[in-house]
Amino acid sequence: MVRGLYSAAAGALVAQAAADNIANNLANVNTSGFKTTLLQVQSAPTLDLYRIQTDPGQTAGRRTPGTAIAQHVGELGTGSWIYDTPTQYQQGALESTGNALDLAISGPGFFSVQTPQGVRYTRDGQFIRNAQGLLSTQDGNLVLGQNGPVVIADGKLDIARSGAVSVNGVVQNQLQVTEFANSTALRKQGDNLFVDTGSARPVPATASVVQQGFLEKSNANVVRSMVDLIVAERWFDANQKSMQTEDDATGLAINTVGNTKQ
Repeated sequence: MVRGLYSAAAGALVAQAAADNIANNLANVNTSGFKTTLLQVQSAPTLDLYRIQTDPGQTAGRRTPGTAIAQHVGELGTGSWIYDTPTQYQQGALESTGNALDLAISGPGFFSVQTPQGVRYTRDGQFIRNAQGLLSTQDGNLVLGQNGPVVIADGKLDIARSGAVSVNGVVQNQLQVTEFANSTALRKQGDNLFVDTGSARPVPATASVVQQGFLEKSNANVVRSMVDLIVAERWFDANQKSMQTEDDATGLAINTVGNTKQ
């Protein structure tokens, strides 16, 4: 019975993590370039159950009286656990803003930005011109070009689909748009940023174009997320009731069965 208690508790923990993950996706439904995260769950290792019996006599000349015989009964599940939390990179809808500093990427590429922790990647193109005249994110991270940080001089700013940055018709820099051969190796790192864990294999962008005056909306589906949230809450409740049932059965065994007169 205690095994069942732990299995139900493991399921409740996974359900709670699922609800937290869905709530985070919903909270970022209006965050530009946000990519939703899934929760992959797998069964925990199973246990083999055996019934131990005592052989009252010899069996085929190989056992002596009193030898224990283990009879396989079956397998016992031990609940579930989280396998991975992959990001869904599906393209979000593009929304026109008319702001020359708002940029969106059509395709699998990412903007490269310089952070205090090193180069990171983002799909959020809601950029600003900082006090030093450099293109930066809302959090102050500098947007990188092929020639370093992108300088936004006074004048008419044009950013081509190729990422070429021009002021008054003169090309100043080229946005460093990066694609990855193995995007599953990217991991979120707060502030709508992604970090290469070491095996994402960055490559120059060949299938991505930059759209000036647009922002990519979050790819979160509100209706779907709400349904998934309700399912996660019911999942948690079911495991909670299972734990209560197991606890009641254990208490009954301790207080009643153990006191039964022979």
